[in-house]
Amino acid sequence: MVIKTQSIKEKRGLGKVFYGWWIVGASVVIDALKHGTFNRGISFYVLPVSKELGVGVAAISFADMLGRLAGGLLGPLAGFCTDRFGPRAMLIFGGVTSGLGFVLLAFSHNYLYFILVFVGLLSLGFRTGYNNATVPALNQWFRRRRALAMSVASTGNGLGGLALAPIVGILVLTLGWQNAAIVSGIAIIAVVVPLSCLVRGTPERMGLLPDGEDAPVPDSSGVSPPGEEISQVVSSEAGFEEPASITTGARQGTSEMDFTTREAMVSISYWLLVLSVGLRNTVHSGMSFLLVPVMVWFLEGGGRSEDASQAIAVPLVAGLSLGTIVFNPLVGWAGDSWSKLKLSSMAMVSGAVAMVVLMDHSGHLWQAGLFVVLLAFSESANPLAWAIMGDFFGRRSFATLRGWQHLPDQLMSMSTPVWMGLIVDQTGSYFWALIPLAAIYGLSAFSYLLIPRPRPPARLRMQRQAF
Repeated sequence: MVIKTQSIKEKRGLGKVFYGWWIVGASVVIDALKHGTFNRGISFYVLPVSKELGVGVAAISFADMLGRLAGGLLGPLAGFCTDRFGPRAMLIFGGVTSGLGFVLLAFSHNYLYFILVFVGLLSLGFRTGYNNATVPALNQWFRRRRALAMSVASTGNGLGGLALAPIVGILVLTLGWQNAAIVSGIAIIAVVVPLSCLVRGTPERMGLLPDGEDAPVPDSSGVSPPGEEISQVVSSEAGFEEPASITTGARQGTSEMDFTTREAMVSISYWLLVLSVGLRNTVHSGMSFLLVPVMVWFLEGGGRSEDASQAIAVPLVAGLSLGTIVFNPLVGWAGDSWSKLKLSSMAMVSGAVAMVVLMDHSGHLWQAGLFVVLLAFSESANPLAWAIMGDFFGRRSFATLRGWQHLPDQLMSMSTPVWMGLIVDQTGSYFWALIPLAAIYGLSAFSYLLIPRPRPPARLRMQRQAF
């Protein structure tokens, strides 16, 4: 029997870009808005909102803790909904909810209202949509280039911090935090919702394969090679359910196999990965939410005023974001050919050193610059973590597994901004907060090195032997 093959370019048109890269592009813009307005941008609101409401930094941080708790509790449900209804629906939900949350946040005149809007709308939208939907989509569209695709998409974080977070900072300083919040909310709804329509669940639904690989076609007798055909989709268009053939022959000959949620969650590899990422995010949650106050504290050590230090913090935040734009794709490219676990461990060591750099409270600009570079490299571990999860457990239940990861992750990390805020409220210094943060980064570096590759369950071993 003669087997004919037809390239994706021949099938879809010569010169066309693999559709997965369009999803990467949409992810970059969507994540840029998230990071610029919330992950990095929200830090500019902490000091003015605390003064407006007459509460301390710890009280504002408490809202973030509740938002992380809610996100953790809803993580498994959000992951299930992404696998069931597809990333597009979750992206639209997240965009509308978070955008509305920013608009309503501008009308905060008391602490209770602020808590309700921050947790019930703003935090909910950002922690159920955005990269919680785009990353599972990319895991479906890429296999060999998974780390690169996820890392390129994560440059949206840096782009948002570089281009948007400084704008948010300028708006807060010049127009007031209320107007800045309204502008952010309108921009989010206007951009995220239309871009969500570009995101598709799986390449098989478009007659493609991950990475744009060649798809075999039937010979003259109408017979396709066993297990290699792109079969008819057996589930709804909305979700991630895969064609019947994709978990067997379509991946035969590759190292990737699709675990079910239960099969993955009984492996030690899954929980060690959860632990490693959770330790990393324990530091990230505090440094992300309080990044500007920490920088202001350090810069004030050089004799500067709070206003002058906050103005200097704006380009430093932009520099941190520029660093992630540079490091993330480089580390992602390296991760596709070298050990992702070792690279992640190295990034955690860099984060620990970054914390140590600030401890002397000298206010030297060169130290602030070194801190930015080291922290930017540590951030490159985030997309690697999801590439590791995809490499270990495949595509079938990725969003659900990522959703379950959010619960312990948020429980571990949700209190960091609060206890950091309590320390500075009581001592006027972040020194005693930086020490445990450095230690936690060190533990994360060690735990990454302990993660073994999971052994395929009996069902998958038998399936592979059948081919």
